[in-house]
Amino acid sequence: MISVCLPVYNFDVTELVEELLNQAKAYNIDLEILVFDDFSLSYYKKRNSTIAVNSNVQYLEFDHNLGRSKIRNRLADFAKGNWLLFLDCDMVPESPQFLKNYNNVIDQANVICGGISYGPKPFKREFMLRWKYGVYRDNKNAVRRQMTPYASFLSGNFMIKKEVFNEIRFNEEMSGYGHEDTLFGLDLKKHNVSILHINNNCIHLGLEPCYDYLAKTEQSIVNLVRLLRIVPDQDRDLRRNIRLLRFYNYFRLLGLSYPLRWFFRVFNPLIRRILCNTSPSLLLFDLYKLGMMAQIFKKQNLTSTSNLLKG
Repeated sequence: MISVCLPVYNFDVTELVEELLNQAKAYNIDLEILVFDDFSLSYYKKRNSTIAVNSNVQYLEFDHNLGRSKIRNRLADFAKGNWLLFLDCDMVPESPQFLKNYNNVIDQANVICGGISYGPKPFKREFMLRWKYGVYRDNKNAVRRQMTPYASFLSGNFMIKKEVFNEIRFNEEMSGYGHEDTLFGLDLKKHNVSILHINNNCIHLGLEPCYDYLAKTEQSIVNLVRLLRIVPDQDRDLRRNIRLLRFYNYFRLLGLSYPLRWFFRVFNPLIRRILCNTSPSLLLFDLYKLGMMAQIFKKQNLTSTSNLLKG
């Protein structure tokens, strides 16, 4: 049996659940769907609770927000299948044979990653930065992802043997947004777990407005600094796998941490306006994130990062 593990926060998943059930029926795939609501607004709870009428769906609401790592672990605890298929709630399968594509390769690795794609260019400029970053940075085909299989791991669309997941699990020290999948990928590598990347994309529908995405970006950088504390012995892998960290270390070694902080502090409002325009520059976004990282290290009294970022 495949257990679809679907953590939900402020998103309507009724169509996604219906599509998965239809595919399971069409291809005779033994499937259960677990939908756990992580303290969404009442509108989404009322909307999503209607899926509970299906006998193959378990729907559960939490009275407080667990966060991205904890709720995934709770989903695995309740799952009955020997395979767990984790999907983010704002995903939709690109292929009408999505489940069949996974089922066809189910014995070829302990972890199978399907990939993420993005829809057509949005009309509203407030979504342009998130869409452009997704298209040019997140959307990679299976061949390219398989070249660096652990670094390319993304938690929004992957399948894993339950017994393997129970050995690793998502690290619950990682709270908030960002890099829980980075740490999970490092743990997969540490345990030498076989991983296969295939072209079985889900389309990411939940594009955040620009200023919301910038706030999430800051949270992800805070989590990246936290990750350096959690796994200080794996800093080399982190620098090799995470472009932002690699470039920040170059700037630090050149003694440019202070100019980065100055740049971020002085030009922050202007850059945010430019990034939220109709044609955002990903190069400028990278520079913005470097300045933000320098500022976060400063706030956390980590201006000397030698024990976190070994040269």
